[in-house]
Amino acid sequence: MITQINTNGNAHLHHRQQIQQQQYEQKEEPYGVNLTYNPKIPEPGRPTLITIEVIAKQTRKKIKKFDILHKKLMHIIIVSEDLSNFSHIHPVFDYKDGRFTAHHIFPENAKYKIWVDFKPKNGNQTLITFKLDNMIDTADKPIFFTKERQYTKQIDKNHYVNLLIPKEIKSNKPVDLTFVILDQNSNAITDLTPLMGAGGHSVIISNNLQEFLHVHPTKEVGSDWKGGPEISFSTIFPYPGLYKIWGQFQHQNVTITADFVLEVV
Repeated sequence: MITQINTNGNAHLHHRQQIQQQQYEQKEEPYGVNLTYNPKIPEPGRPTLITIEVIAKQTRKKIKKFDILHKKLMHIIIVSEDLSNFSHIHPVFDYKDGRFTAHHIFPENAKYKIWVDFKPKNGNQTLITFKLDNMIDTADKPIFFTKERQYTKQIDKNHYVNLLIPKEIKSNKPVDLTFVILDQNSNAITDLTPLMGAGGHSVIISNNLQEFLHVHPTKEVGSDWKGGPEISFSTIFPYPGLYKIWGQFQHQNVTITADFVLEVV
């Protein structure tokens, strides 16, 4: 399931199998999220303790039971304003005091946006966003964001990734995006293993940081799955413009993260 937050705050859910888009009435979110940092102003290059509490607005009590989403109780996506820095982390949950905690290193002084994805027990899957723009020396700076000239990248000394896309990506139309994972000699890798219970994961964010899609592969896999080199995702881009896509895969206990910029017309 792909969760997307639009500029007007409405939530849309795209179902992968039939690529159908459903719209839900805009309702006041029943959950509140308290997010704090220690130190209060994160310092780049040094660990920051992130603490998160989910509150039921009606009772003002902390929620202490959550359903598992893609093998985790909570997903946190952190990107810098220019989309050059990306992190997908999973905090540790303390069942006794109802707090999620994670240590994260912000790589540089910048403005960041944070998405917190969770599902209270028997509740609705919820995506809450935060802005972090109080770091030292985070004056506005020009953001240069252009589409890729080629869709092949060397990720590390052992991995290359190709992204196969249609000649033209149209908004509000189903589209398949396929990552091809290769070794250092451009040979196909066929022993990928599940990452968070799937063949891979993908996050897509628009260049204005307003559209967020958390996408999972078109094919489900078992816990003993080994496969590759191709992992495909299906999605629908809501508006024209530039988007950045990150694909994440696991090979020999190493997480491979590849990013590309796409143009949607």
